[in-house]
Amino acid sequence: MKYGLILLNGATPGAGLTIDPDLDEVTVGRDASRDLPLDDNHCSRLHARLWFDSQRWNVEDCGSSNGTFVNSRRIDRAILRPGDVIRVGESLIVFAREHDADEPHWQARRLASSTFMMRVSDPDDQPEFTSQLLSEGTGLVKAAAVLCELAQQLHRQDSRESIVRLVSQAITDATGADTVTIWLAGPDGRLAAVGRNIDDSALEVPVFASLAIESNEAMLVQNGTGNPPSINGHDTHVPDRAGMVISVPIPGRSERYGAIECGSSGNELLTKNDLDVVIAIAHQTGLALENFEHRERLELANQQLRVAVHGQHRMVGESPAIRQLFDTISRVGPVDSTVLIKGESGTGKELVARMIHDANKRYAGPYVPINCAAFSESLLESELFGHEKGAFTGADQRRLGQFERAHRGTLFLDEIGEMSAACQARLLRILEKHPFERVGGGEPIHVDVRVVAATHRDLPEFVADGRFREDLYFRMRVIEVQIPPLRDRGDDVLILAEHFLHEFRRQIGRGPQRFSSDALQAIRENSWPGNVRELRNAVERSIVLGRGTEVEISDLGFPDATTATTADSVMVSLATAERRHIMSVLEQVGGNKTRACKVLGIGRGTLYKKLEEYGGSKLSVGDSRSIDT
Repeated sequence: MKYGLILLNGATPGAGLTIDPDLDEVTVGRDASRDLPLDDNHCSRLHARLWFDSQRWNVEDCGSSNGTFVNSRRIDRAILRPGDVIRVGESLIVFAREHDADEPHWQARRLASSTFMMRVSDPDDQPEFTSQLLSEGTGLVKAAAVLCELAQQLHRQDSRESIVRLVSQAITDATGADTVTIWLAGPDGRLAAVGRNIDDSALEVPVFASLAIESNEAMLVQNGTGNPPSINGHDTHVPDRAGMVISVPIPGRSERYGAIECGSSGNELLTKNDLDVVIAIAHQTGLALENFEHRERLELANQQLRVAVHGQHRMVGESPAIRQLFDTISRVGPVDSTVLIKGESGTGKELVARMIHDANKRYAGPYVPINCAAFSESLLESELFGHEKGAFTGADQRRLGQFERAHRGTLFLDEIGEMSAACQARLLRILEKHPFERVGGGEPIHVDVRVVAATHRDLPEFVADGRFREDLYFRMRVIEVQIPPLRDRGDDVLILAEHFLHEFRRQIGRGPQRFSSDALQAIRENSWPGNVRELRNAVERSIVLGRGTEVEISDLGFPDATTATTADSVMVSLATAERRHIMSVLEQVGGNKTRACKVLGIGRGTLYKKLEEYGGSKLSVGDSRSIDT
């Protein structure tokens, strides 16, 4: 099938070029030698090129000064669909199918000659439509009343869907339009019909919406033939009976959200006044969408603040190892580089990932964690990339994948070493800025996502064994963050234990108030193979099951109630052995120091000195009785 490039503005609107898939490439630029030469001083001599890759047409910027845009989105390279509007310099070009034997630019000429266009003002400088309408007749008084009612209702809405429903109904009430479609840009910049009062079968490509957004102009298309407006034979979403179309961009402070389109069958002609009304509604819609997004950001920020206050998104510790980790996070967080977090199970890899997200400008965006080890190969692919309705048995509706949900935020891939080869290949393409497709779909999807991954596996060993792609491994470890195990963090284990004790006491509302000296010594000496997670679980157990005012060794759930060492930890220091022996004797004699001195063969002064070293002269032993002084 042949396609056409149609120039929509400039000195020769409607001029076009038929492009054939057999061509090696098609060039666009200011130089007269280009396949599509443009009389545009804002265009580079060689601005962009198009080529066919056996399946789709592609467009690529050729290092131009002012960039190349597709549907208002700046691109280095993009896949084209019929109806896409390409902007090079100040020139607008529509990519369209060739229809029958018509020249590819014939319909565009008709469109150019039948369209009234109005430059949309800045949101801060919009005309005073209400006062104008009130002075111009009873029909416009009704429109003004609709505008006032809409303004009162929009700020109360708590979803985009409700905003769209209100706007659609307001346009129907205020104008002679009998078809209304509201197009909003998705994460990949593509327009989707999110609100409409016409059948899906009438929806084709949003040509007029794309034109309105790209040019920032409102348009009234008057099609005197009674046939549906089209470009190159490719119908818009307007039903066959429609003879007129209004298309207006929805403005925002920093970007255009989409466009409003409405059509008339010809029974009631759309007028310049109707265009004014839709422009006013579009401004209200843009403000409503902007306010809704602002509220969402505030709610997310409040949630993050609440979580931070409760200490869920911070690490606790003062050791040199953990301070070095904090420094690394502070350097890594603000940039968008891909990060690979390595560490043993239970060291806090997800917590580090969340801290990296919070340190980035994306902190107000979504943070989406997913454990790759929790899904089978087929389910993981659907979880990550989404699926279309009917893609497989049980897929009764379209489902967005986690990559789409994480748009403008961070996606955390835990246990990435468990990812299948097929998922690894798709992930690599996304990291290289290529679009992806949902399972069972053919629509290319572009997302802006920072990827942070984690593993406790030896990935170089996995690469050597062929279980992990070497190119993906090197792409993932642009920055590598190593989390130290708890056994290498020194006295951080005591700081963490105290932190967890107070945390769980606050949550449960009861439990021991402190650790006994024996329990603290046991915590310090344990190897903690399960790292922070194991320590946290042990402290939680002690708070739930502890009966006294102090946490004892037995409350922590160690295999041996008198020691926190593991089965293979037989060798201890002389000081540790001495302390254990003295405390064991004291417990056996019921805390009587005089009897203990006789058994130990030492003087009371020596015993007092040793006890002072162990944490003071008042120590709990055995059944919580105080040592007799």
